[in-house]
Amino acid sequence: FRRVLFRSHLVQHITKCYLVLMIKLKERFRKREWFSSKSNMNEKNTKHILSIMVDNEPGVLARVVGLFSGRGYNIESLSVSEVDSHKFLSRVTIVTSGTKLIVDQIKAQLGKLIPVHNLVDISELDSFIGKELILVKLNVENKKKPDLKEKLKKFGAVILLESNHEFIVQYAGTPEEITKLVKLLKNTKIIEQTRSGLVSMATGTDYIKK
Repeated sequence: FRRVLFRSHLVQHITKCYLVLMIKLKERFRKREWFSSKSNMNEKNTKHILSIMVDNEPGVLARVVGLFSGRGYNIESLSVSEVDSHKFLSRVTIVTSGTKLIVDQIKAQLGKLIPVHNLVDISELDSFIGKELILVKLNVENKKKPDLKEKLKKFGAVILLESNHEFIVQYAGTPEEITKLVKLLKNTKIIEQTRSGLVSMATGTDYIKK
């Protein structure tokens, strides 16, 4: 009888210790989850410039863009053109933004695409150059033309076409510089404008290639 009673007390004690241990483990796990979610909420979105070398063939750009849209990733600007006609290679430059976790996921998914030969996050390099092109069509009164020409010249913009009341202006610069140009022209009637999207290149002698 004593042995049975002892075993009963032992089982109860072990069960109690097990339950206490499980409660402590759950509390610790919840705390870790809370700190993890809090750190993710505090993580800031940053812009990234992705330079991708791909095969120049039909459907490649659709697959790259489809990866972004299918997973809800954002594309702020996109530019693409053939850069090597002998190897049939094109270079895609995508500006996207997100937390480090999201951007790392984007790069990992892009790297799995068969047509992608190389991918560089240029914004993470020590030194790089990024420019985009803007064309602006303006409706300008004759009496305001001399003053506007002087402003555009000082800014570094080029007048491609001047006809009656029409100006077509070209400028290549950083996104911030282009925003300044648009502000400079705010008192002028802008008929339309178009921007190329950012193209970027790392400084140095290394080359993103196949």
